[in-house]
Amino acid sequence: MAAMNFLFRKPRFPIVIDTGSGLIGAKSWAACEKQLATITFADMAPRDVIDATVEAFSLFPEHMVFSPLTFKKRWTKAAIITLYNSQKGPGRPAYPTNSLGNKSLEKVFGDIVELLTAPRKVDGIVEHKIK
Repeated sequence: MAAMNFLFRKPRFPIVIDTGSGLIGAKSWAACEKQLATITFADMAPRDVIDATVEAFSLFPEHMVFSPLTFKKRWTKAAIITLYNSQKGPGRPAYPTNSLGNKSLEKVFGDIVELLTAPRKVDGIVEHKIK
């Protein structure tokens, strides 16, 4: 895998990356690099990245470049939850869509990162994430 590069600035951690086949959450650059090393991208289309400030970034897999230059600047609670629930993968619980008015955008994002970085159960066996 190519080394990660950054155009203008780095996203702030934790981050969520839509790989096209699922989501990964990372709380550090080391965890992000380890997880991206295991991903084979189906195509080289830009991927959505959400950082700790809930700002949108793009990942360009061909060059492993993270860039804040994207048409979508900020994410909404509903959009983040829809993305997670549609691509969470087996063994992960769905994020509830009720009582969203009581939760801040940052709280929803933090909850999603915790769900993505927590060990998950697949067929009754706990799978441990790369730290």
